[in-house]
Amino acid sequence: MSLKNMAVKMALAMAAAKGVQAFQKAGGLQGVKDKLAQSQQGGGARGTGGGTGGGIGGLLSQLGIQDSGSGGSSGLGGLLGGLAGASGGAAAGTRMKGLLDTTRETPEGSAEEEQVSGLMIRAMIQAARADGEIDEQERKAILEVTNDADAEETAFIQRQMTEPVNPEALAEDTPKGHEVEVYTASVVAIEPDNRAEAEHLDRLARALGLRQEVVNEIHAAQGKPPLYTV
Repeated sequence: MSLKNMAVKMALAMAAAKGVQAFQKAGGLQGVKDKLAQSQQGGGARGTGGGTGGGIGGLLSQLGIQDSGSGGSSGLGGLLGGLAGASGGAAAGTRMKGLLDTTRETPEGSAEEEQVSGLMIRAMIQAARADGEIDEQERKAILEVTNDADAEETAFIQRQMTEPVNPEALAEDTPKGHEVEVYTASVVAIEPDNRAEAEHLDRLARALGLRQEVVNEIHAAQGKPPLYTV
C-alpha cells in the first residue's frame, strides 16, 4: 500500500472535481485519471516519484498545467505547491511554497512521509464529509482513487468514509511540523461555502494551533475565500 500515491491521486482528483480551471482545461477528472494511468504504465512507481518526468512537477506538465509551485519536487509539499500554482498561478504557488518552507522536512520514501500522506487523506475525506454529506463531485473523486486500489488501500479509504468526523483527533495525530500540510489538504478537498464546512475548518485550525493569518494565507494560495476576518 502506498499512502503517498493515494494522497496525490485524491488531491488531484478533488481539484479536478471542484472545477479548478487549469484541470478543466486538462480534461477534468477524466483527464487526471488518464494521465495518472499513463504515468504508471510508463514505468512510474506507485509512490509517484518515478515515471512522472520529474515528480509532481512532471505530472502537472503531463496534465498540461504550468507548474508554478512544486519546485520540481516529488514530495507532498510539491503536490500542495503545484495545486496552488494550478489554481492561482505563479504568485499563489510562491505563496504556498513560502508557507511550506516553514514545515518540517520529510525524507521522501520514509515512514514519516507515509504517515503524513495518510493524515492528508483523512483530512480530505473528513472535510468532504463535514457538512453531513458527500456531494456527487466529491464522491466521484474518491471513487477514482479506489477504482484501481488494492484490498488494503480500499479498506483504508472505507474506514475514513465511516469513522466519525473528528478534526481534534486528526490534529492530535498530526506530528509537530506538519500542521500546514494537513490543513491545506482539507482546504483542497472542498469549497468552504457553508457554515458546517467553515466550522470544521475552524475547529481543525484551532486544534492544529495555526494562527488565523496563516489559515487565511493557505486559503488565498489555494484560491479559496478566507476563513477569518483579521
